[in-house]
Amino acid sequence: MAAVLAHRGFKKGDRLAVLMENNHAYIEALFAAAKLGGITVPLNVRLSRDELTYILEDAGVKILVSSGFFAETVHELAESSEIQHVLLVGSGEGGRRGWAQVSRYEEALEAVSGSASIGAPVDAEDPAVILYTSGTTGKPKGCMLAHRSWVANNLNMASEFGITRNDIYGAVLPFFHVAGLGTLFAHLHRGGCVVPIPKWSAELMAQEIENRRITTTFLVPPMLQQLITLDQIGLGKPSTLRLVIGGAGFEPPSVVEAVEKKLGAAFYGIYGQTEAGNIVTSASAEEILKQPATYGRELMGFSVRIVDEDDREVPAGEPGELVVRGPSVMIGYWNREEETRETLRNGWLHTGDVFVRHEDGSLEMVDRKKYLIKTGGENVYPAEVEKVLSAHPCVAEVAVVGVPDRDWGESIKAFVVLAKGKQVTREELRDWCYERIARYKAPKYIEFIEEIPRNHSGKPLKNELRNRAITVDQRVR
Repeated sequence: MAAVLAHRGFKKGDRLAVLMENNHAYIEALFAAAKLGGITVPLNVRLSRDELTYILEDAGVKILVSSGFFAETVHELAESSEIQHVLLVGSGEGGRRGWAQVSRYEEALEAVSGSASIGAPVDAEDPAVILYTSGTTGKPKGCMLAHRSWVANNLNMASEFGITRNDIYGAVLPFFHVAGLGTLFAHLHRGGCVVPIPKWSAELMAQEIENRRITTTFLVPPMLQQLITLDQIGLGKPSTLRLVIGGAGFEPPSVVEAVEKKLGAAFYGIYGQTEAGNIVTSASAEEILKQPATYGRELMGFSVRIVDEDDREVPAGEPGELVVRGPSVMIGYWNREEETRETLRNGWLHTGDVFVRHEDGSLEMVDRKKYLIKTGGENVYPAEVEKVLSAHPCVAEVAVVGVPDRDWGESIKAFVVLAKGKQVTREELRDWCYERIARYKAPKYIEFIEEIPRNHSGKPLKNELRNRAITVDQRVR
């Protein structure tokens, strides 16, 4: 594959984008680009054509590798950007007549002879991957993660989760996400096996665990909850699964217990960030069951502090921004020097996440700094309200946002998914909050919905929720 890229003029520092589902060719492209000193730009397959075009142009992508499934989109992207060549994997349209820049991936591999001498000197600080953030506060930014970032991530994950050459990773998290990519690299670094799973289905995952003898996987909340409710998995049936990684603070104790009792696997909840180079903290099932809101402790090699607006460390138990320093932290944002300086100021990665550190040294996330609601001069963290509402027996899921209010600046609105077969009124939920938190923190509006919209990493799409219409009937009387 490196020979294929070199034959098309790809060299050190050039950018190669990948637009496809998890498969073997994706992994081959990642390592081939790295072997030549190039930089891979994984693309989120859920983005619109305009969003993809922006990333391709911003990163200055030279070659695009994609699956035939996206052939039509790829042609449109290539015509509206500076891409010089496209490699299409598998079935699908092979290229429009008269457009010579498209090649079949498999045919291109057959047409060249590999050479062990192909490659370029690579420094630990050279960027290996540019991962674009979700862009919730504007245009997405490209996080440059160096070769040393991934090596540090791999060692951290292997140490924390006991990954060995005997592990078989069920790779269902997309490789365009830092968690999916980081877990892939960690298993390959240790000599383990990776089973790329192109799309999520709880039934398919159960089959793959049995047929491929999968030992480890990383699942976001909706995936995990669907898996543990399947009849064909667990409950005395032997399983090779030994480890499930999930999001800290997302899974209730009942789900954590089900992973251990029904699936027979250990559960670890983690906190991570693209800019941090993947995982920063980890909490075992035992720690989560003892303290459900915990995010555990920082991993090996990380230094973390909780600071105020002036970067002064706050006392234990007080909320502040989590700042991080460690070998996996990004080099910076691609072509964004000012934003890089702001995020990495004073030698620390400013995560934008509000945490507290407890007396025992454990960490707990309060909320995203940008989600802070200011109502009538008071600060309210949505996560605090969500925690209270989630404890109500009629509530399955909840997301809280701030919405414009002429009198108070912002009001609190809660989006509630009811538990199956349960009913509750807005006023009953308000009274539940009144008994547990300050009255100004109780939601002024409640909208009952079927499902909380989430991104590929399982996080609620709060910008989307905030933009939904506010109606009179949503008002809590």
